[in-house]
Amino acid sequence: MPLKHLSGNFLITESFPVFAPMSAGSSRARAALTVQAAGQTFPFMLELLSATGSKIEEATPIAMFADTEEKQAAALKLKELFDSHGSDKAGSNKGRGHNYHLLYGSILVTQDASAVLEIGLGTNNVEFVSNMGKRGKPGASLRAFRDFLPSAHVYGADIDRSILFNEERIATFFVDQTDISSFSVLGAAVPDELDLIIDDGLHSPNANLATLIFGLGRLKLDGCLVIEDISPRSLAIWQVIAASLPPDQYRSQIVAADQAFLFLVRRLA
Repeated sequence: MPLKHLSGNFLITESFPVFAPMSAGSSRARAALTVQAAGQTFPFMLELLSATGSKIEEATPIAMFADTEEKQAAALKLKELFDSHGSDKAGSNKGRGHNYHLLYGSILVTQDASAVLEIGLGTNNVEFVSNMGKRGKPGASLRAFRDFLPSAHVYGADIDRSILFNEERIATFFVDQTDISSFSVLGAAVPDELDLIIDDGLHSPNANLATLIFGLGRLKLDGCLVIEDISPRSLAIWQVIAASLPPDQYRSQIVAADQAFLFLVRRLA
């Protein structure tokens, strides 16, 4: 039976089968338990990992990354570029921006980066959940990274085909983060190895995981992947993921920024 013909309670259990109880009971009770399970599963997984001795990643303040004069100067330069191009990554968007320049400046100043990929260009189309509103400037951060890295090629991807563009050292492509197969098409269009991959797209755990699955196989040695704009309510998910990555291959960190958390992964081997 199509989901649209199901009652609200059945719709919940049929839509979230991973969390639905495999037991008898009224549809209302089973729906309530399904919602409860969705909310409790990752926090309980975190408790399990802690109880079995796994390291649970605590958040690192973003300012700690800019711990030298060289990194601070790089962060300031990148902030100026973000601001001038209209990106919200450094706080230029009417007080609604972030302080992500402290992280990106610190990462990029120590790398001779040649290839950067960002998922999410910042569409103005409010029909897309990932929109930046009418004041956003699609591709702003791509242009900032291009200007900050004078020899690098910068790649972008977005679900809104109407904002895709190509210009000097920038190329953009379609991707649907909820369709993991679309990353195969994107992967054929960008380099096999990337210095920095950023997820600033849909900001939902499934979409973030799709980027992570794709990105871990594309990072250069010592390359970084960053998941932006993580809600405090989702932090347990990323602490579980951090504890799950092989420590001999990747170093992961939870980063506390002004208005959100970030998940940072660096490839070690």
